[in-house]
Amino acid sequence: MSFFGQQKPRRFHHDYMFVDERKDRLKEIERRAKGELGESEETHAHYDGARLRGRFLNATKYAKRHNARRLGSGVVLSFGVLVVLILLLVAVWRILLCI
Repeated sequence: MSFFGQQKPRRFHHDYMFVDERKDRLKEIERRAKGELGESEETHAHYDGARLRGRFLNATKYAKRHNARRLGSGVVLSFGVLVVLILLLVAVWRILLCI
C-alpha cells in the first residue's frame, strides 16, 4: 500500500550566486569589534568607483566567456563587412582587367 507511504516532495533550496555568508559574518564581527574600540564606520566609509567598476563582469562562467569572446579579438569583422569587402575587391579586379 504505497498510498500511506508516500514520500513528500523535496523542499526548494536556492543558493544565492553573489552572496558569501562567511564574508558577511566576518564583516559583522569586524563591525562589532570596531564599535567596541570606538571607531565609527563613517570615518572609513567611502565610495571607490574604480574598485567596483569591473567587480561583476567576471562573476559567472557565462559572463567570462562572453567578455573573452567580445574583447578577445582586436578587430571584429561581421559577415556583412566581409561580403562588402569581397564585392569591393571583385569590382576593383574587374576594373583593373578592363583597363
